[in-house]
Amino acid sequence: MTEQHEKITFKSLLNPITLLTGIIMLVGLILISMVIFFLGRDPMVTAGSTPEITMIPAPTLTPRIEQPTAEPSPTATSVFFLPEGVIGIGAYVQVSGTAGAGLRMRAQPGLDGALNFTAMDSEVFLVIDGPVEADGYTWWHLEAPYDQQRNGWSAGEFLTAIIEDVD
Repeated sequence: MTEQHEKITFKSLLNPITLLTGIIMLVGLILISMVIFFLGRDPMVTAGSTPEITMIPAPTLTPRIEQPTAEPSPTATSVFFLPEGVIGIGAYVQVSGTAGAGLRMRAQPGLDGALNFTAMDSEVFLVIDGPVEADGYTWWHLEAPYDQQRNGWSAGEFLTAIIEDVD
C-alpha cells in the first residue's frame, strides 16, 4: 500500500459530498426535534396546573385470628360401675316395650310435664339425671348421644339398660 491511501487528512474529510450529507442530517435532526417539541405537548396541561399524585399505602401485616382448638366435652360417667341391667347416671338405655307407640320425653319428671318429643322403640339415650319418683313412675333424664338438644324425662318402666361389651 502506498502512503496516499493510508493517510486521511482533515482536508479530505471536507469534500463537498461529505459536507452536504452532514448539513442535510443536521437540518433533519433540528426539524425532528422541533416537531417533537411542539406537537408532542399536551394542550390540556397548563403552566399553572399541578399534577395529581395518587398515594398507595404500603401493605401492612393483617392479623391472623387463631381459632381455638375444640376440645371434646367430657362424657358424663358415673364414678362407680353399675351392675349389668341397672339404670343409672352415665348408663346407656334403649326405649322398649311401647308396642310401637313410642316413649314421651317430657320437660319435667311426671305426667304433667310438657312434652318435648316422642322417642321410638330401640332409640338409645344416655342417662344424665335421675331417678325422680313421681306419679307412680321412676323418671330418668335422658339425652341422645348424637344431639344434646334431644333430651327429656322418661319413665324407667319403658327403658332397658344396654350392656357394654368389654373386650
